[in-house]
Amino acid sequence: MIPDEIDVPHAVVRVLEEAGIEFLFGMPGGDTGRIFDALYDSTRIKTILVRHEQVGSIMAEMYGRLTGKPGVVMGQGIFLACNALFGTLEAVKGASPMLLLGDFTDMAPFQHHAPYQAGTGEHGNHDLRNLLASATKYTAAVYEPKQAMQTIQLAIKHATTGTPGPVAVVFGSRAFQGTVKTKGRPRVHATDRVLAPGVLRPAAADVAAVAEKLLASSSPVIIAGNGVHASRAWAELTALADLLAIPVATTATGKSAIADVHPLALGVFGNWGQAVANEVVSTADTVLAVGSRMAPTDTCFENPELLDADRQTFLQIDVDALNVGRHFPATASIVADAREALAALVTELAPRVARREAMARRRAHIAELKTLHRYFAQDEQRSEDVPLRPERVITELSRRLDERAVVTMDAGANRLYMTHYFQCRGAGTVYQPSSIGGMGYALPAAMAAKLAAPGRDCVAVCGDGGFAMTMNALFTAAQYRIPAVTVLLNNSVLGWVKDGQRRRGNRFIASELGRQDYAAIARAMGCQGIRIETVQQLTKELDRVRGATEPVVLDVVTTEDAPFWQVQSPFAKEGAGGE
Repeated sequence: MIPDEIDVPHAVVRVLEEAGIEFLFGMPGGDTGRIFDALYDSTRIKTILVRHEQVGSIMAEMYGRLTGKPGVVMGQGIFLACNALFGTLEAVKGASPMLLLGDFTDMAPFQHHAPYQAGTGEHGNHDLRNLLASATKYTAAVYEPKQAMQTIQLAIKHATTGTPGPVAVVFGSRAFQGTVKTKGRPRVHATDRVLAPGVLRPAAADVAAVAEKLLASSSPVIIAGNGVHASRAWAELTALADLLAIPVATTATGKSAIADVHPLALGVFGNWGQAVANEVVSTADTVLAVGSRMAPTDTCFENPELLDADRQTFLQIDVDALNVGRHFPATASIVADAREALAALVTELAPRVARREAMARRRAHIAELKTLHRYFAQDEQRSEDVPLRPERVITELSRRLDERAVVTMDAGANRLYMTHYFQCRGAGTVYQPSSIGGMGYALPAAMAAKLAAPGRDCVAVCGDGGFAMTMNALFTAAQYRIPAVTVLLNNSVLGWVKDGQRRRGNRFIASELGRQDYAAIARAMGCQGIRIETVQQLTKELDRVRGATEPVVLDVVTTEDAPFWQVQSPFAKEGAGGE
């Protein structure tokens, strides 16, 4: 029951509670201190103090990815615009629901006098609303008390409807004056009544058309993208694959849309993909793309030997009609939430499946190809070399994690090796920066995952370059005892950058980081830190990724002689093409 009258800060907190939000990440500042004060009284939302808004934004983005509820980052408005856009931009194309709460710091009635840190857009002020609007799905300003509740309700609706994404709400100082009289016009209603279901359901005719094409195909393949994660369609995707014995390749950002250990899983395809995935995709007569924009690195720069709309039939499922046929013309498509569309296809196809022998042959063929291409069983994955090879480290890690463990990846060469060599045992378990692809993502993301899913092991995998960018997050991990584990591939260089310089005649500049003992740094910050330099230490200490009870950094010394082109597909060797 909504009270007849409520002060604005408590009204804001009430909406967040009613939306089922469990955590808020941020730093107090400006007028947001009033909302932080109201959070003191909340028994349903835990406030997590970060040391930098970038970390808060990444944690909010990851919380949104895992839960489907907006991850919330809050802080003084101008510093959200300066520092919190990393996670915000990740949420834009990564389709993660996210809510930024900030303030104008307007010092009304002096906002037009350009007060310190103000962002109202008058002469001498920064235009905070436009800064945030350029990086969000929706941005709103609140100037009146009653706007506070209704605007946040609308913002959450924007964040979770259609393609999920980030939204921002910025408060003027006068919005906190007075109270919200909920019974007066315009009426204020409980949040669950406002957040009507926003799932886009498939049209029956579209489902039937795609089903017909799949039944008619002799060698279909499914390409699963990040949209499968966004709609939590893992079970439905696997059900469709099993029903028709269709092999499934994923994009890099769709990795773990299906478990890599599933008999029909092919791993990642494209520039950094598995050889078996690229072979099956290239020889398929029908391609069903689910929740993927088919980026250039997924399609090996639209290499026609891999994908070609003139020799293959393309089918597509996407929540946004603008993505359908965008790069490869689609013969039939379903514009709907991926989970709803895949479930509808299974329902449509289940009574019509008859070619059991053909499907058995298809399964056997996939198994043969996986053996031929040594699926996740390459020689380098058993390397005894010291400094350690990233392939060996990643292989040992994958052997220790179960089907529920969450792994967050970072940007850089380490991600390419993870994409290629990490064999996930469960669906919906691997996440990476999928929009701007920035470094520094993995550690805060793993921490947020552990908060959202405390019963699951949560592991961050990153290079030393990315780790250094957000290692201040260890202070937060130590303060709140967030037992995420970081596996740090420490080769003392910016690997991708130095690889490029090596190709340009060994002209090395601004790519060497120097040798650092990050295990010692982690211990100094209140976490557990372990230095790993040998295979024996690796096989012993990596067991810490299971059942951790405190934050741990495994500082693994690796070789810098692991250039990214060692995992690049032959389909991508020529790079971007053109006329």
